[in-house]
Amino acid sequence: MKLKRINPNSIEIGQKLPSFKVKIEKKAYGKYNRLIHEINPLHFNLNYAKKLGFDNIVVAGNFLFSYISKWIINWIDDINVISKISIKFGEPVYLDEEIVHKGKVVEIQNLENKKIVMCEYLVEKLNRETVMNGIIKLDFLKK
Repeated sequence: MKLKRINPNSIEIGQKLPSFKVKIEKKAYGKYNRLIHEINPLHFNLNYAKKLGFDNIVVAGNFLFSYISKWIINWIDDINVISKISIKFGEPVYLDEEIVHKGKVVEIQNLENKKIVMCEYLVEKLNRETVMNGIIKLDFLKK
């Protein structure tokens, strides 16, 4: 869902980012694995994943991480403002699970030529287990 483009001047400390829910669908994930020529059987072989003690095929971190950019672009509508994303992975995500992205603005720096916005984010499963978290840095050039 595309959101209305936000005015950087309206961003404030404490502001919550719009939440973003994603269901990890088997078909889309299978296409991703074929596209990147996934070689780790943990990400496509159920028997292998279960032998390692997982409940199901584990969704690759790179696949999950790609939704961070999509989420921010849906909010800001400009990929060029994303200057840094840090990430810490938590619990594994399995096929057909839903994850929810949440965040808030924690710091703003107004420099002469740009506005820097720092956001903390958290991605959780519906059962509230943390999938990943970190910091997103956005640099808005002043006009």
